[in-house]
Amino acid sequence: MSLYALAIKKASTELLAPAIFLAGVRGYNRDSARSFLRSQPGFLGRNLQPEAARELAAAAAQAGFETMLIAETGVRVPPHPIEADRLELKGNGFNARAGGAITFVPYESVTVLSAAAYDAFTVPDTVQAMEPGVFEKMARLAGAEPPKAPAPRRETFFRADIIWGLERQRHLPSGGERSERLRLLLRPENLDFSPLGPARSPASLSNFRALLDTLSAPCFKAARNAFLEAFLAGRPLTPLKVSGPEAADIELSRLLLLTARR
Repeated sequence: MSLYALAIKKASTELLAPAIFLAGVRGYNRDSARSFLRSQPGFLGRNLQPEAARELAAAAAQAGFETMLIAETGVRVPPHPIEADRLELKGNGFNARAGGAITFVPYESVTVLSAAAYDAFTVPDTVQAMEPGVFEKMARLAGAEPPKAPAPRRETFFRADIIWGLERQRHLPSGGERSERLRLLLRPENLDFSPLGPARSPASLSNFRALLDTLSAPCFKAARNAFLEAFLAGRPLTPLKVSGPEAADIELSRLLLLTARR
């Protein structure tokens, strides 16, 4: 028997907007409903039996959420990311540099423009972190007190994704298929913002916002998520953080579903 996913049709629906609804119909409490939405952004249910999926869709419609029911096998994994380190606007599109190669992306070909943030623990980039246990062993051999390992810190990580190309599969001679959609991954800490010129500031996050803002208007055909809109408008972002990079990819899967049905 096939299992189903229930996705919200409106691309820019606020992440936690369905929390009260889910708590009422699926037995969640406030925290567990929010946890589900942060880990499955844009979905009201995953891996649902057919009858449960239809009942949830009907209840969502009564609550004001327009949804679409999709077989779980139809929820595609986003294209493999190509991480760019520089974007430069050029006429009717932009040049993206990744791994030393430059690709021109026409604005009209961009189908998804999404941004996300999540909290994660990070360890300072030190030799101790790279080689755990080495300095402890050396200290013990010398009869000294081993140094304490650097404590992990919780930080907020930002990213943006740009997907462009056509929604069709290209058949390969080997018998497999390859999607013609491509995806750029942007991380503010890894970007060269010099193309911003005089608008560039010392703060990478401000530059990141300025870069996405310049792309937003000409990529008018693209589906955008609520985080991107809030980020560009300077609105609070904490309620829109997802649980991690995997959740950000899941939101891309939903946006791809929406663009495939246009």
